[in-house]
Amino acid sequence: MNLEMKAIKFSEWASEETYCYQANVYLDGKPFAMVSNDGHGGCDRDYSHNKFKGDYRATMKKVDDYFKSLPNTDPCDLFPEGIEQTFEQWCHDQVCTFLYRKDLKKALKKNKVVQKKNKEGKMGLWDYDHRYTSETIKRSYPEAVILNDLPEDEALTIWRETLG
Repeated sequence: MNLEMKAIKFSEWASEETYCYQANVYLDGKPFAMVSNDGHGGCDRDYSHNKFKGDYRATMKKVDDYFKSLPNTDPCDLFPEGIEQTFEQWCHDQVCTFLYRKDLKKALKKNKVVQKKNKEGKMGLWDYDHRYTSETIKRSYPEAVILNDLPEDEALTIWRETLG
């Protein structure tokens, strides 16, 4: 099952307890669902995309069954057994990834973004003016990772892990 979210429209000013957004979800490369949330803490809404051909509820049941077949998320303090994966959680993660990617692109355009350890040995991100070349930064900090020099997906992974 190949799900992909496209045409994400996000409203920062309307996002209160949850993301205020709307988007299209594609299933195996074809329009499947339209999803949205008003940003006031309620659940997402999903409904059939106007180009979807077929029984929407039966297909959504298959999507739900697919997510139920996946293992729980990694354990954490609040949920030691992890969390059951759902379509709504997947949608939230797609919007979150969209926002992280948008912020990353803006940061990379403005500065050289460097991941390195601080004096206490904790990993963090630092901005360097574009006048500093990657080679200059690497000379001073050989262990540094320069996000501008990485493929976008690798840089995004580091960006998300470091910013948390």
